[in-house]
Amino acid sequence: MSFGQRVRRRRERLGFTQEDLAQKTGIQQTLISRIERGANQNPHGDVLKRLALALHVSIDWLMGMYDDDPHDQASSLVLSASP
Repeated sequence: MSFGQRVRRRRERLGFTQEDLAQKTGIQQTLISRIERGANQNPHGDVLKRLALALHVSIDWLMGMYDDDPHDQASSLVLSASP
């Protein structure tokens, strides 16, 4: 899955429109659209950070360093932290 596909999938899973994500991140909706379409594959660090925070995922996941679904990870972290 590409970077843009990950952004779109996560945004939709959270029920955000591109406009919602733009407001949460301070990133223009047109840039979010370009990212999701794959026209901007390598955004700079500040954009990555803003997207990761708003989408509640790590930059590593956004960049494709692992394929686990963020929801599954959060569940396993919570379960492993329980006494």
